[in-house]
Amino acid sequence: MEITNYLTECIEKNVPVSFSKYGDGEACCVSGNGNENCDRDPMTPKLRTKLKESFVYMVDTAENAYLGLWHDTSVIDFWKQFVTKEIKWAKYHTMLIDNDLNEKSDSFYAKMKLYKTIKLSPLKKIMVCNPLMIKAKPLLNIDYMIHVPLYNWFDTQLESIIIKIKNIAKDEPFIVLTSCGMGAKVLICELTKILPHGIFLDVGSALDLLCTKKDSRGREYSYNMMFEEFKKQDMIPNTWDHPMYDYIYKTASTSLGVHF
Repeated sequence: MEITNYLTECIEKNVPVSFSKYGDGEACCVSGNGNENCDRDPMTPKLRTKLKESFVYMVDTAENAYLGLWHDTSVIDFWKQFVTKEIKWAKYHTMLIDNDLNEKSDSFYAKMKLYKTIKLSPLKKIMVCNPLMIKAKPLLNIDYMIHVPLYNWFDTQLESIIIKIKNIAKDEPFIVLTSCGMGAKVLICELTKILPHGIFLDVGSALDLLCTKKDSRGREYSYNMMFEEFKKQDMIPNTWDHPMYDYIYKTASTSLGVHF
């Protein structure tokens, strides 16, 4: 299901909604078929248990919850066995600016509109991500950034992150963006339980290239191409090329996309 435009509408109208991606890494984790994902995130016993529980809750109990559809039929069948209700599958690349940038498709422009809507939204915005994604703060006008390590944060930091977000969000309208690996799915689930009035969006690696100049997923377009499109939308802040960000690019070059 194509829900990019729908997510934009939800933000504009402040309608609670969630989108979280359950891909092949999450399936491998729950099935016990692996020790870490492509980003070196360890598949711990706690993560395995909580990922499965979270998927079941988001399908069978949560309201207006959409799950990112991985393209492999076997992965889809794997997830279906755990739930009783019909899964609200959405395109896995709902927020990922995939190779449709080259074609300038309707899907690409819908994603650009979604990100601009996030940037301009008056809703309180919280982002959970690694420190290398700091440029996402001015890019999307993020109010609060909660930084986690590049990997292996879930077992020790999940509960404290939930408390931080709960204290920030309170009863006000808000958006939570996640770019923090497999644990993001559990985080979105737990926040949905205690803060059902929120909007939760699993951004994943969508902004890696733009914010760090490192292609972490083998895109078929360049940093400059992505930069120019965001610039056309008047989303790039004046400080984008400030030397204070130079440290990011060197670190990202060896820390992101290590599976390539």
